[in-house]
Amino acid sequence: MTRTRPATIRDVAHRAGVSTKTVSRVINRESYVAESTRTRVLRAIEALSYRPNPAAQNLRRTTSRSIAVVVEDISEPFAAEVTLAVEHAVDEGTTVIVSSSMGDPGREATILATLAARQVDGIILAPTQAPRPRLLHRMGRTAVVCVDRPVPGEPTDVVLSDNARGMQEAVETLLEQGHQRVAYMGDSSRVFTQVERLRGYRAALESRSIDLDRALIYEHRPDVERTRRHLAWLTKLPDPPTAIVSGNSLTTLAMIRADFNAGLDCFIGFDDFPLADFVCGGVSVVAQDAAALGGEATRTLLRRIANDAAPLKTSRLATRLVLR
Repeated sequence: MTRTRPATIRDVAHRAGVSTKTVSRVINRESYVAESTRTRVLRAIEALSYRPNPAAQNLRRTTSRSIAVVVEDISEPFAAEVTLAVEHAVDEGTTVIVSSSMGDPGREATILATLAARQVDGIILAPTQAPRPRLLHRMGRTAVVCVDRPVPGEPTDVVLSDNARGMQEAVETLLEQGHQRVAYMGDSSRVFTQVERLRGYRAALESRSIDLDRALIYEHRPDVERTRRHLAWLTKLPDPPTAIVSGNSLTTLAMIRADFNAGLDCFIGFDDFPLADFVCGGVSVVAQDAAALGGEATRTLLRRIANDAAPLKTSRLATRLVLR
Protein backbone atom coordinates (compact mmCIF):
# COMPACT_ATOMS: atom_id res chain seq x y z
CA MET A 1 0.00 0.00 0.00
CA THR A 2 1.59 3.33 -1.10
CA ARG A 3 1.20 6.54 0.82
CA THR A 4 0.44 9.76 -1.10
CA ARG A 5 2.84 12.63 -0.42
CA PRO A 6 1.11 15.60 1.26
CA ALA A 7 0.76 18.65 -0.98
CA THR A 8 3.32 21.39 -0.44
CA ILE A 9 3.09 25.13 -0.85
CA ARG A 10 5.10 24.73 -4.06
CA ASP A 11 2.42 22.37 -5.41
CA VAL A 12 -0.26 24.97 -4.69
CA ALA A 13 1.78 27.74 -6.30
CA HIS A 14 2.34 25.62 -9.43
CA ARG A 15 -1.34 24.74 -9.76
CA ALA A 16 -2.47 28.35 -9.23
CA GLY A 17 0.20 29.78 -11.52
CA VAL A 18 1.63 32.11 -8.86
CA SER A 19 4.70 32.29 -6.62
CA THR A 20 5.00 30.61 -3.24
CA LYS A 21 5.16 34.09 -1.73
CA THR A 22 1.70 34.87 -3.11
CA VAL A 23 0.33 31.60 -1.70
CA SER A 24 1.83 32.54 1.66
CA ARG A 25 0.12 35.94 1.55
CA VAL A 26 -3.24 34.33 0.84
CA ILE A 27 -2.79 31.84 3.69
CA ASN A 28 -1.77 34.59 6.09
CA ARG A 29 -4.68 36.80 4.94
CA GLU A 30 -2.30 39.58 3.97
CA SER A 31 -3.33 42.51 1.78
CA TYR A 32 -1.98 43.37 -1.69
CA VAL A 33 -3.47 40.22 -3.26
CA ALA A 34 -5.98 40.69 -6.08
CA GLU A 35 -9.31 38.95 -5.50
CA SER A 36 -9.01 36.90 -8.69
CA THR A 37 -5.57 35.68 -7.59
CA ARG A 38 -6.80 34.95 -4.06
CA THR A 39 -9.69 32.91 -5.46
CA ARG A 40 -7.36 30.93 -7.74
CA VAL A 41 -5.02 30.11 -4.84
CA LEU A 42 -7.87 29.07 -2.54
CA ARG A 43 -9.23 26.75 -5.22
CA ALA A 44 -5.80 25.17 -5.65
CA ILE A 45 -5.52 24.69 -1.89
CA GLU A 46 -8.92 22.96 -1.83
CA ALA A 47 -8.19 20.79 -4.87
CA LEU A 48 -4.89 19.59 -3.42
CA SER A 49 -6.18 19.31 0.18
CA TYR A 50 -3.21 21.40 1.22
CA ARG A 51 -2.75 21.94 4.96
CA PRO A 52 -0.33 24.69 6.05
CA ASN A 53 2.22 23.94 8.74
CA PRO A 54 1.19 26.15 11.72
CA ALA A 55 4.73 26.24 13.11
CA ALA A 56 6.15 27.38 9.78
CA GLN A 57 3.40 29.95 9.43
CA ASN A 58 4.38 31.56 12.71
CA LEU A 59 7.93 31.99 11.41
CA ARG A 60 6.86 33.78 8.25
CA ARG A 61 6.97 37.54 8.10
CA THR A 62 3.60 39.26 7.89
CA THR A 63 3.07 42.42 5.95
CA SER A 64 4.48 45.60 7.48
CA ARG A 65 1.80 47.73 5.81
CA SER A 66 4.50 50.18 4.79
CA ILE A 67 6.14 51.21 1.54
CA ALA A 68 9.00 53.61 0.91
CA VAL A 69 9.75 56.30 -1.65
CA VAL A 70 13.43 57.06 -2.32
CA VAL A 71 14.18 60.09 -4.51
CA GLU A 72 17.31 62.12 -5.16
CA ASP A 73 16.04 65.30 -3.47
CA ILE A 74 12.58 65.61 -1.91
CA SER A 75 12.82 69.43 -2.12
CA GLU A 76 12.83 69.24 -5.93
CA PRO A 77 9.28 70.03 -7.15
CA PHE A 78 9.13 67.01 -9.49
CA ALA A 79 10.18 64.58 -6.74
CA ALA A 80 7.80 66.18 -4.24
CA GLU A 81 4.85 65.86 -6.62
CA VAL A 82 5.66 62.20 -7.35
CA THR A 83 5.85 61.49 -3.62
CA LEU A 84 2.57 63.28 -2.89
CA ALA A 85 0.88 61.19 -5.59
CA VAL A 86 2.14 58.02 -3.87
CA GLU A 87 0.63 59.23 -0.58
CA HIS A 88 -2.73 59.72 -2.30
CA ALA A 89 -2.62 56.35 -4.07
CA VAL A 90 -2.23 54.11 -0.97
CA ASP A 91 -4.97 53.33 1.51
CA GLU A 92 -5.14 54.91 4.95
CA GLY A 93 -3.66 51.85 6.65
CA THR A 94 -0.38 52.04 4.72
CA THR A 95 2.56 54.11 5.95
CA VAL A 96 4.73 55.83 3.36
CA ILE A 97 8.39 56.36 4.32
CA VAL A 98 10.22 59.05 2.32
CA SER A 99 13.97 59.42 1.98
CA SER A 100 16.40 61.41 -0.20
CA SER A 101 19.60 59.94 -1.63
CA MET A 102 20.92 63.46 -2.40
CA GLY A 103 22.28 62.02 -5.63
CA ASP A 104 24.90 60.00 -3.71
CA PRO A 105 25.06 56.34 -4.86
CA GLY A 106 26.61 55.28 -1.54
CA ARG A 107 23.86 56.94 0.47
CA GLU A 108 21.29 55.41 -1.89
CA ALA A 109 22.67 51.88 -1.28
CA THR A 110 22.64 52.42 2.50
CA ILE A 111 19.04 53.67 2.47
CA LEU A 112 17.83 50.69 0.45
CA ALA A 113 19.64 48.21 2.70
CA THR A 114 18.11 49.85 5.78
CA LEU A 115 14.60 49.76 4.31
CA ALA A 116 14.99 46.09 3.35
CA ALA A 117 16.19 45.29 6.89
CA ARG A 118 13.11 47.05 8.26
CA GLN A 119 11.03 44.79 6.02
CA VAL A 120 9.00 47.40 4.19
CA ASP A 121 6.68 45.73 1.70
CA GLY A 122 8.03 47.63 -1.28
CA ILE A 123 10.06 50.60 -2.51
CA ILE A 124 9.43 53.17 -5.23
CA LEU A 125 12.91 54.26 -6.31
CA ALA A 126 13.97 57.25 -8.39
CA PRO A 127 17.56 56.05 -8.75
CA THR A 128 20.69 58.18 -8.80
CA GLN A 129 22.33 58.80 -12.15
CA ALA A 130 25.14 56.33 -11.47
CA PRO A 131 23.84 53.72 -8.99
CA ARG A 132 26.23 51.17 -7.56
CA PRO A 133 26.52 47.85 -9.45
CA ARG A 134 24.09 45.15 -8.27
CA LEU A 135 22.32 47.78 -6.17
CA LEU A 136 19.14 45.73 -5.76
CA HIS A 137 20.80 42.31 -5.57
CA ARG A 138 20.31 41.94 -1.81
CA MET A 139 16.77 43.31 -1.51
CA GLY A 140 15.36 39.83 -0.86
CA ARG A 141 11.56 39.83 -0.49
CA THR A 142 11.28 43.60 -0.91
CA ALA A 143 9.56 44.61 -4.14
CA VAL A 144 11.11 47.54 -6.06
CA VAL A 145 9.62 49.71 -8.79
CA CYS A 146 11.81 52.33 -10.49
CA VAL A 147 10.34 55.66 -11.52
CA ASP A 148 11.75 58.24 -13.98
CA ARG A 149 14.68 55.99 -14.94
CA PRO A 150 15.70 52.32 -14.50
CA VAL A 151 18.68 50.92 -12.61
CA PRO A 152 20.99 49.54 -15.35
CA GLY A 153 21.16 45.77 -15.33
CA GLU A 154 18.54 45.34 -12.60
CA PRO A 155 15.27 43.56 -13.48
CA THR A 156 12.45 45.70 -12.04
CA ASP A 157 9.18 47.23 -13.10
CA VAL A 158 9.80 50.75 -14.43
CA VAL A 159 7.49 53.76 -14.83
CA LEU A 160 8.78 56.46 -17.19
CA SER A 161 7.68 59.52 -19.07
CA ASP A 162 7.75 59.15 -22.84
CA ASN A 163 10.90 61.27 -23.01
CA ALA A 164 11.72 60.67 -26.67
CA ARG A 165 8.22 61.42 -27.94
CA GLY A 166 7.96 64.56 -25.79
CA MET A 167 11.21 65.99 -27.13
CA GLN A 168 10.35 64.99 -30.68
CA GLU A 169 7.08 66.92 -30.44
CA ALA A 170 8.90 70.00 -29.12
CA VAL A 171 11.47 70.03 -31.93
CA GLU A 172 8.85 69.32 -34.60
CA THR A 173 6.87 72.32 -33.33
CA LEU A 174 9.88 74.58 -33.84
CA LEU A 175 10.57 73.09 -37.26
CA GLU A 176 6.96 73.74 -38.28
CA GLN A 177 7.50 77.38 -37.30
CA GLY A 178 10.24 77.56 -39.93
CA HIS A 179 13.35 76.95 -37.82
CA GLN A 180 15.81 74.68 -39.65
CA ARG A 181 18.66 75.10 -37.15
CA VAL A 182 17.53 73.92 -33.69
CA ALA A 183 20.18 73.57 -30.97
CA TYR A 184 19.93 71.01 -28.16
CA MET A 185 21.11 72.05 -24.67
CA GLY A 186 21.17 68.88 -22.57
CA ASP A 187 22.58 67.27 -19.45
CA SER A 188 25.39 64.72 -19.33
CA SER A 189 25.15 61.95 -21.93
CA ARG A 190 25.39 59.42 -19.06
CA VAL A 191 21.94 60.42 -17.78
CA PHE A 192 19.23 57.99 -18.93
CA THR A 193 16.55 60.62 -19.51
CA GLN A 194 18.95 62.73 -21.58
CA VAL A 195 19.77 59.78 -23.83
CA GLU A 196 16.06 59.28 -24.49
CA ARG A 197 15.39 62.98 -25.08
CA LEU A 198 18.31 63.34 -27.46
CA ARG A 199 16.89 60.36 -29.35
CA GLY A 200 13.64 62.31 -29.72
CA TYR A 201 15.59 65.34 -30.98
CA ARG A 202 17.28 63.20 -33.63
CA ALA A 203 13.97 61.62 -34.64
CA ALA A 204 12.40 65.03 -35.23
CA LEU A 205 15.24 66.06 -37.55
CA GLU A 206 15.07 62.76 -39.41
CA SER A 207 11.31 63.19 -39.90
CA ARG A 208 12.08 66.40 -41.83
CA SER A 209 15.17 64.98 -43.59
CA ILE A 210 17.41 67.48 -41.79
CA ASP A 211 21.04 66.40 -41.30
CA LEU A 212 22.25 66.20 -37.71
CA ASP A 213 24.85 68.85 -36.85
CA ARG A 214 26.89 67.81 -33.80
CA ALA A 215 27.90 71.45 -33.29
CA LEU A 216 24.33 72.15 -32.20
CA ILE A 217 24.34 69.49 -29.45
CA TYR A 218 25.54 70.40 -25.95
CA GLU A 219 25.73 67.66 -23.27
CA HIS A 220 27.06 68.74 -19.89
CA ARG A 221 25.88 69.02 -16.31
CA PRO A 222 24.01 72.34 -15.85
CA ASP A 223 26.45 75.11 -14.97
CA VAL A 224 25.61 78.79 -15.42
CA GLU A 225 29.05 80.03 -16.50
CA ARG A 226 29.69 77.14 -18.88
CA THR A 227 26.19 77.56 -20.29
CA ARG A 228 26.77 81.29 -20.83
CA ARG A 229 29.98 80.61 -22.73
CA HIS A 230 28.37 77.98 -24.91
CA LEU A 231 25.36 80.16 -25.76
CA ALA A 232 27.77 82.94 -26.80
CA TRP A 233 29.71 80.43 -28.90
CA LEU A 234 26.53 79.31 -30.69
CA THR A 235 25.80 82.88 -31.81
CA LYS A 236 29.22 83.07 -33.49
CA LEU A 237 28.75 80.00 -35.67
CA PRO A 238 28.74 80.66 -39.45
CA ASP A 239 25.17 79.33 -39.48
CA PRO A 240 23.89 79.84 -35.90
CA PRO A 241 20.73 78.19 -34.56
CA THR A 242 17.49 80.12 -34.66
CA ALA A 243 15.80 78.01 -31.97
CA ILE A 244 16.85 75.99 -28.92
CA VAL A 245 15.44 73.14 -26.84
CA SER A 246 16.70 72.15 -23.39
CA GLY A 247 16.92 68.66 -21.92
CA ASN A 248 15.62 69.42 -18.42
CA SER A 249 14.51 72.19 -16.08
CA LEU A 250 17.95 72.59 -14.49
CA THR A 251 19.43 73.32 -17.91
CA THR A 252 16.58 75.75 -18.64
CA LEU A 253 17.23 77.60 -15.38
CA ALA A 254 20.97 77.71 -16.08
CA MET A 255 20.17 79.30 -19.45
CA ILE A 256 17.89 81.90 -17.85
CA ARG A 257 20.51 82.75 -15.22
CA ALA A 258 23.08 83.03 -18.02
CA ASP A 259 21.01 85.90 -19.47
CA PHE A 260 19.69 83.78 -22.32
CA ASN A 261 18.28 86.30 -24.79
CA ALA A 262 17.89 84.37 -28.04
CA GLY A 263 14.11 84.86 -27.86
CA LEU A 264 11.84 82.68 -25.78
CA ASP A 265 9.35 82.47 -28.64
CA CYS A 266 11.82 80.05 -30.27
CA PHE A 267 12.75 78.11 -27.14
CA ILE A 268 11.12 75.03 -25.51
CA GLY A 269 12.43 73.42 -22.33
CA PHE A 270 11.86 69.86 -21.14
CA ASP A 271 10.21 69.79 -17.66
CA ASP A 272 7.96 72.42 -16.20
CA PHE A 273 9.17 74.34 -13.17
CA PRO A 274 7.70 76.78 -10.58
CA LEU A 275 6.84 80.19 -12.08
CA ALA A 276 7.60 79.00 -15.62
CA ASP A 277 4.42 80.79 -16.68
CA PHE A 278 5.74 84.01 -15.13
CA VAL A 279 9.53 84.03 -15.63
CA CYS A 280 10.59 86.01 -18.72
CA GLY A 281 6.95 86.42 -19.66
CA GLY A 282 6.39 82.67 -19.81
CA VAL A 283 8.56 79.71 -20.86
CA SER A 284 7.20 77.00 -23.15
CA VAL A 285 7.88 73.48 -21.85
CA VAL A 286 7.33 69.79 -22.35
CA ALA A 287 5.57 68.96 -19.07
CA GLN A 288 5.83 65.57 -17.41
CA ASP A 289 2.81 64.40 -15.40
CA ALA A 290 4.52 63.81 -12.05
CA ALA A 291 1.24 62.98 -10.34
CA ALA A 292 0.43 60.33 -12.94
CA LEU A 293 3.95 58.88 -12.62
CA GLY A 294 3.60 58.60 -8.85
CA GLY A 295 0.15 57.05 -9.09
CA GLU A 296 1.18 54.51 -11.74
CA ALA A 297 4.35 53.63 -9.81
CA THR A 298 2.24 52.95 -6.70
CA ARG A 299 -0.25 50.76 -8.55
CA THR A 300 2.61 48.87 -10.19
CA LEU A 301 4.29 48.33 -6.81
CA LEU A 302 1.10 47.03 -5.20
CA ARG A 303 0.62 44.60 -8.09
CA ARG A 304 4.21 43.44 -7.72
CA ILE A 305 3.78 42.93 -3.96
CA ALA A 306 0.63 40.91 -4.62
CA ASN A 307 2.24 38.71 -7.28
CA ASP A 308 6.02 38.73 -7.56
CA ALA A 309 5.88 36.12 -10.34
CA ALA A 310 4.12 38.43 -12.81
CA PRO A 311 6.12 39.51 -15.90
CA LEU A 312 8.11 42.71 -15.46
CA LYS A 313 6.50 45.78 -16.98
CA THR A 314 7.78 49.10 -18.32
CA SER A 315 5.14 51.84 -18.50
CA ARG A 316 5.65 55.04 -20.50
CA LEU A 317 3.34 57.95 -19.74
CA ALA A 318 2.63 60.70 -22.24
CA THR A 319 4.02 64.21 -21.79
CA ARG A 320 2.22 67.47 -22.64
CA LEU A 321 3.52 70.38 -24.72
CA VAL A 322 2.71 73.67 -22.99
CA LEU A 323 3.23 76.68 -25.26
CA ARG A 324 3.46 80.03 -23.46
